[in-house]
Amino acid sequence: MKKVLLDYIIRNKKNFIIIITIFCIGIVAGIFFINNSNESQQTEINNYIQELVKNIKDSEEVNRVELLILSIKQNIFFIVIVWFLGCTIIGGIFIYLAIIYKGFTIGYTISALIYVLGIKQGSLIAILSLAFQNIVFLLAFFLIAENGIKLCSGIYKKRINLKEEVVRHFVIMLISIMLSIIASLIEIYFSTNLLIFLKEII
Repeated sequence: MKKVLLDYIIRNKKNFIIIITIFCIGIVAGIFFINNSNESQQTEINNYIQELVKNIKDSEEVNRVELLILSIKQNIFFIVIVWFLGCTIIGGIFIYLAIIYKGFTIGYTISALIYVLGIKQGSLIAILSLAFQNIVFLLAFFLIAENGIKLCSGIYKKRINLKEEVVRHFVIMLISIMLSIIASLIEIYFSTNLLIFLKEII
């Protein structure tokens, strides 16, 4: 499957470059939002991050199965929404908005951590809590987003074999769901355990 995915990405590299560019714009927007937040927003951000750090340090008894189910539900819901949008004529614009939103949330979270905890501690928590699972989840998200945008465009221009492309879109959704489940497993059983193991230095 690795070779198939790599071949698909290479064949559609122009589309993926556009998606990654839009995603990066979302990250920059999240950073900009934190840097230009007012005093009330800064207080809310500070309280949220301090509560997050407290939860990490008190998380030895965390119910991992419950967290895993919640994470899987959230990831699959996001993938299915993007899949559905790809099956509509006007869904492309909403997929682009979803890409920006995902970038914004990651940029916002990283910036908030660094803003409240400082570069060293904030960056460490950001890497431990976000990096590993998002490498996998973003691959899943970008795959379904790219194919969804392409399908929307094809439906609009009426230049595709609709049945064939819808089947392809469904298969990519299944692959993306599988990857998103793997991302959830990494988040709960690797990233969370790593945070707990290193909680004394964060």
